[in-house]
Amino acid sequence: MKRLPFSSPKLRYFLIAIIVALVYCNTLSLDYALDDRMIIFENNYTLQGFQGTQGIFTQDAFTGYFGEDKNLVTGGRYRPLSQFTFMIEYELFGQSIHNKAGLNRAPQNEELFSESPLPIISHAVNILLFIILCLITYHVLRKIFPNYDHKKWYLSLPFIATLFFALHPLHTEAVANIKGRDEMMCMLGAMFAVFSTIKFMNKRNILWLFAAFAAMVFALFSKENAITFMAIIPLVVYFLPNTKKKSDYLITLIPIVLASAAFLIVRSQVLGGMLSQSESQHILNNPFAQSTKIQEIATVLITWAIYLKLLVFPYPLTHDYYPNEIEITNFSNPAVWLVLIVLGFVVYYAIRNFKKKNIIAFGIIFFAVTFSITSNLIFNVGTFMNERFLFTSLLGFAIIAVFLLQKLNKWLSAKWMSAIFIVIFSLFSILTFARNFSWKDDITLFTTDVKTSSQSIKCNISAGGSYLKLYNQKNQEKYLKLAEKHLKKAFELGNVSMEAYSLLGNVYFQKKEYPQALKCYQTVLQNNPKDALAAANVEVVQLAMGDTQIQEAHDILNQGDVAGALKMGETLLAQKPDSPEVLNLMGTIYGKGLGQLEQSITYLNKAVELSPNYVSALENLGIAYAMKNQFDLALNYLNRAHELEPDNQNVINNLQMVKMNMQK
Repeated sequence: MKRLPFSSPKLRYFLIAIIVALVYCNTLSLDYALDDRMIIFENNYTLQGFQGTQGIFTQDAFTGYFGEDKNLVTGGRYRPLSQFTFMIEYELFGQSIHNKAGLNRAPQNEELFSESPLPIISHAVNILLFIILCLITYHVLRKIFPNYDHKKWYLSLPFIATLFFALHPLHTEAVANIKGRDEMMCMLGAMFAVFSTIKFMNKRNILWLFAAFAAMVFALFSKENAITFMAIIPLVVYFLPNTKKKSDYLITLIPIVLASAAFLIVRSQVLGGMLSQSESQHILNNPFAQSTKIQEIATVLITWAIYLKLLVFPYPLTHDYYPNEIEITNFSNPAVWLVLIVLGFVVYYAIRNFKKKNIIAFGIIFFAVTFSITSNLIFNVGTFMNERFLFTSLLGFAIIAVFLLQKLNKWLSAKWMSAIFIVIFSLFSILTFARNFSWKDDITLFTTDVKTSSQSIKCNISAGGSYLKLYNQKNQEKYLKLAEKHLKKAFELGNVSMEAYSLLGNVYFQKKEYPQALKCYQTVLQNNPKDALAAANVEVVQLAMGDTQIQEAHDILNQGDVAGALKMGETLLAQKPDSPEVLNLMGTIYGKGLGQLEQSITYLNKAVELSPNYVSALENLGIAYAMKNQFDLALNYLNRAHELEPDNQNVINNLQMVKMNMQK
């Protein structure tokens, strides 16, 4: 008998591993992006190596970055295991930079980490974890649906559903972004808990219950989303073909409940409660801050429709769905009612067919349960939506989609069935491989995704900051213009963060539009009077504004407008009475413009007293004394100026003239 291609389960395991590795191999060339800095190279606990272990397991995930508890999103973030792996990588493979990297967001860290082997190591670990996850997923699906593990590869539900899950472009955010490891570790632990439960049901060995407990602890301490598997485990037990007793549901659930209880107790102790007592009132941390509850529910339903669109047609993708990329809506929007109708049908179908152990019903329930915690319906997760929020849920959709597609086998030949899945997986692979490159680094990600998330306040701010960074690196005017364009767009969209004011201030400063820059920096300082950077920026701009006005006054004086120069000088002197530059200007106006040498010398002496090495003031003072025929004093000040700037031709010429006059 002719052997069917890819009929061997072992070969299918191998193919899954190879295909995943090939699709994600280009992530090895990527750097750090998005939240990587908060958890890896700017997180004090990670940077402390093994000494930071206690901090990782006893503090909010963001504390190591902010230096204090920052409950930016509802419920806080406690995911110590994934961060612990980053610390291990730094301890083992970052030895060359241990003595160079600094705490408290040291500016050199990003470059040090990027030039070390650490990004490659971290991305390689992510690929390996995802391969293992896909393999265990395939194995679990084979056990749940053994009757659908067909020898014809295109009719094997476990095999095709696993490939659908593995290659779907929505997973790029979790796999290509290093910090996304928490999603993979969470689902990996949860799927091992399912695997252990299935093993117990088959072997009736209590050790597998302990294994399920350990796997669930691993999953929960990687990310809290695993708690939804308290409902998934009974679902899997129900759909298993094994003969089962009612007590099996309770027995298999015990280790899951115990692990969940232990995690919730620890999490509560670390974060000071299950959920934060208040929600942020800024829309960049709480998109529903300015919405009614009715508007919130209606908008959440619209995001579910967007999720469905991305599941079916995953293009274009973006990391940013912040306000105003998605508009707040209400129940007068017909699309909201359409979503409700579809949702009602789906719920009805799942309930009606659940007892029949219908595969579509399984997929619906799996999707709904695992999606519930990030759906925004139960908890406000701090943003409208994110592609990574579908990481685990996507498996439920994959099961449904593949099951329906395989129904076409009744009407299509083997070649057509093969072609359908080959085309789908080829398109998925191309989109995934291409999307991976967008996660190269912050600059690449932000400047790429702002084209998709053009109405997002946050993405425009991030893109503006990225283009400003490119301008500082390459000194090309086009980047400064793009930075200004996106930052101003963010302001037009409204409710910007203080970061936007600071960045726009930097743009104005580079353009030498100092009054506008000063206004931006002062806004930041008014919002937080303790902001040292904002205070320093205000001082720098004020100095720059003074220098510009001083030069303008000198230019007016050289054009013969002595009165205009004097008026500007007096205004500047009232603002900065102890500024050597202003005093030098006044000395020049009184000496050169008004011929009042005594007053000129008074101003110039004070300038030199405040700044003994101020060459321009020393030179002007020498000229003033020379005009009074006090050549010894003139020679003294001009010699001092010449010592400081031996190549200053004006000083040399004046020095020669004084010496010539002294010889007469």
